Amino acid sequence: MTTTQASKPTAAKTCPLCGAGNLRPSWMGPAVYHGQEFRFAECPACGSLSCDPMPDAETLARMYGPEYETAFEFDPAVDNPKQPNRTLEWLRKLGGGTFLDYGCGTGSLLAEALKLKWEAIGLEFDPKVAEIVTQRTGAWVASDPQQLLAGGKPPADVLHLGDVVEHLTDLDRQLPEILQLIKPGGVLLSQGPLEAGPTLFTSAIRLGQSLRPARRTEMAPYHVLLATVAGQRALFQRFGLEELEYSVHEVSWPAPSRLTPSVLRRPRALALYAVRRLSQAVSALQRNRWGNRYFYAGRLPG
Repeated sequence: MTTTQASKPTAAKTCPLCGAGNLRPSWMGPAVYHGQEFRFAECPACGSLSCDPMPDAETLARMYGPEYETAFEFDPAVDNPKQPNRTLEWLRKLGGGTFLDYGCGTGSLLAEALKLKWEAIGLEFDPKVAEIVTQRTGAWVASDPQQLLAGGKPPADVLHLGDVVEHLTDLDRQLPEILQLIKPGGVLLSQGPLEAGPTLFTSAIRLGQSLRPARRTEMAPYHVLLATVAGQRALFQRFGLEELEYSVHEVSWPAPSRLTPSVLRRPRALALYAVRRLSQAVSALQRNRWGNRYFYAGRLPG
């Protein structure tokens, strides 16, 4: 995962997602990372939470670097929540053109897009990673967005943001920079977490926090933006995108997805598993209204 460069930290005046003002202290407890305390503000309009102030570029890179990427890799009971097949379904539907995976990681999605006869390009801000993925996949991976605009025209018929938006610290600047990489009439595909709910699981976390208001988490915040359904949809509407699809569902992450001997030996993991399964059953009754993951497709004006 990679993002555009972060701005200098400033106190938020409006919700980064829906744009409403009068932010207030949130129910989410503070997180302490490398001696710095990070708190969250809550939007009274959409209910989304945002880090306030946002971390600077150096801190952000340290927060979500290799240590963060590998934090959950070694627990076989925790499934990866991403849905690359949803993106591939849209590529099949749209037929062909140039596909840009913004923050392409290992390039697995680029490789699948090539199999579907799309011209596939990626963006990764680490030049070494970009070079390795280019060699591995055969798709060109840039390390600077300006490389993608070298021809004077936006390159992408379809641009994919996979678990990127929740790491952006200045959406009003960064999202337009991303959208300028899409051709007029092109399609944005975006997916990621909705960590402010609504879900029964989120309500349980909120209750637990209210019972221990002084509790501080000694780790980096999961993300700098904890969105709700209303906040996430409002973001794309604010930037003039025509919604083609917006779907919501609830995944287990970061709770265990299945009962394993390891989970059964850990009371906290077992409790998380039980609460999440109950929460998923409740969310299934509130289709596309309750959940902790979204998938979005939207079209830019032609």
